[in-house]
Amino acid sequence: MDDFQAQVDGGKTDALAPFLDTDALKKNVVEFLKLRFNSSNNPASNLTPEQMQATADSFVTRDNILLMMKGAYMEPGTTVPTATDDKTPHPVEKHYETPGVYAVDIYKSQVETPDNKLSLLFVRDGWFGWKLSAFRFSWSG
Repeated sequence: MDDFQAQVDGGKTDALAPFLDTDALKKNVVEFLKLRFNSSNNPASNLTPEQMQATADSFVTRDNILLMMKGAYMEPGTTVPTATDDKTPHPVEKHYETPGVYAVDIYKSQVETPDNKLSLLFVRDGWFGWKLSAFRFSWSG
C-alpha cells in the first residue's frame, strides 16, 4: 500500500496501473448501476447494458482513481470534480476490514457517517501486494 500511496502522492497516473484490477472495478460499477438505477417499478428509467458499460468505462480511469485517493468524492454518472485543492478536503479514513481487504473511505463532507462515504476496497494480491478491486458507494442522495 505504501508503493501505491507514493504513486498517488506523486500524481503518476500511469504508475497506478499495476495496482488496479480494472475488469473487476468496471464489473463492480455496472452492478452498482443496476442496483441503483434499474427498477422493475419503472422500466422506462432503466439503463441499457451499453449505457451502463459506457458509464463504467468513463468512471474507472486512473485519473479518477487518483482524484478519489486525493479526497475527491465521486459516483458513476456524476460530473468529475475539476480540482481537488479544496480548502477543506474531504476526510479520508484508511483501515483493514479483514486481513485480506483494505479500505480507503472518502467522505462527501466533513460529516463522517456510513451513508456519506465512498469506499475503495483493495484485496490481497499475493503475499504483500494489493489491488483496488471494488468500490462501495453510499445510497444517500
